[in-house]
Amino acid sequence: MGHRERDFLTGFGKAALLAQRLSASPPRYTTARDYLKDVAQLLQGSDDLVQRGLMAGCLCAVGEG
Repeated sequence: MGHRERDFLTGFGKAALLAQRLSASPPRYTTARDYLKDVAQLLQGSDDLVQRGLMAGCLCAVGEG
């Protein structure tokens, strides 16, 4: 596995951890689903593969990936 693939998977793993934390302790000002969608939207268009993996993982967590 190359460096680029590892970076993407690192970001995807971070999204999984974020989704777990949000399930255990949802934010008070929004839903966990909307929070994950907001994170994905913030990272949209990033050239960094870790951030792209995080974006993809967040979208997958809400069923939009």
